[in-house]
Amino acid sequence: MSALWGPVAASLGAVLTTLVGVIAGAAVSKRSQNEHWARDQAARACVRLLEESSQVIIGLVEMERARPAGVPQGVVVPTTVDWRPWNQALNMINLVADRGIVDAALALDEQIWRMHTVIRRGLRADENWTDLQQPVLEAQGAFINTARLQLARDGVALDRMTGKPAPDDPLWTR
Repeated sequence: MSALWGPVAASLGAVLTTLVGVIAGAAVSKRSQNEHWARDQAARACVRLLEESSQVIIGLVEMERARPAGVPQGVVVPTTVDWRPWNQALNMINLVADRGIVDAALALDEQIWRMHTVIRRGLRADENWTDLQQPVLEAQGAFINTARLQLARDGVALDRMTGKPAPDDPLWTR
């Protein structure tokens, strides 16, 4: 009878080893799949936030251009910007992105708020559009680089966000 246990034990050991391997493989595969899903969701949220930030900036430009001539500077006008898409994109970042990306998104949000507040009251004579927009563009660039460091394959920050010549480039004085 003991001779019978040897082959049974060997077969049972092989089945258990296979079963443990399958369970371990499934756990590793599920973890990898979850990480891929989370990274994909964060990347999509970042793209959406950048799209919506561009739309908000365009809306703010239009709001400034459409300021009624009879409204003196310093008098706050109602906003014409639809903030819902921006807030939805920001909430998605808060939900799915890592802390560094969230912090960079909130810094961008703060600069957009500052710009919006100035536009609502009107630009003073000592203010200009380029200076007003610069902190927003810098925050947008910082957001892009933070997202790249975490999500891009090469994980390398960019030195420039556009090919537009610098404000002091001779091109602008010709």
